[in-house]
Amino acid sequence: MAPKDPTSRKRRRYGWHEPRWSDPAFWAAVGLTVALVVAQAFLVGERGTTFWYASMAVRVLFTWILISAVIRIRVGIQRGLVGGFRESQERAEAKPTGSTADNLARTSGRTVGRAIAAYKKSQSSSSD
Repeated sequence: MAPKDPTSRKRRRYGWHEPRWSDPAFWAAVGLTVALVVAQAFLVGERGTTFWYASMAVRVLFTWILISAVIRIRVGIQRGLVGGFRESQERAEAKPTGSTADNLARTSGRTVGRAIAAYKKSQSSSSD
């Protein structure tokens, strides 16, 4: 399999790193899930019956879905923010500064904004 191109423009999805076993957040989710399932196993009565095993399997599934979603969302937001900040810095450094069209647009926009603000101010003061 060919390695992924890090410069591709494909939208990134933040969450677990690939491969999963190298991601500390994944192992935190696994550990938390195991701890919660063990706690549930001690709290649920009638151990050793078929219904107990079936209910524990369902509990493991729901607990894993819930815990992994919460941790993946939390970690994904943080990684996405850091990645987005890094990407914006790279774009800003790569962008040529001092383009004549950009400077003209910025200056004319500022001038028009000041003119509109002055007009609004004169209208509000004359109506008083």
